[in-house]
Amino acid sequence: MKRSACWYLIFFVIVVATGAALILLVPAAIAPDTTSQIWIPSLLGAVFAASAFAAWKVRPRWKKAPPTRP
Repeated sequence: MKRSACWYLIFFVIVVATGAALILLVPAAIAPDTTSQIWIPSLLGAVFAASAFAAWKVRPRWKKAPPTRP
């Protein structure tokens, strides 16, 4: 994939959404009387990590090239 702001924002939104889901789900998952499946936080963690890596790889180059004219 090419570096672009669009791809970066897509993966960044996925990172934020899965991170928020993990924050909400992990306390419920480690409770002794849990009703959620244990694979759900693991899957969310994997999606979080993969999306963070992809966002890092497609991040745009924010620095502009210096002007060629004096």
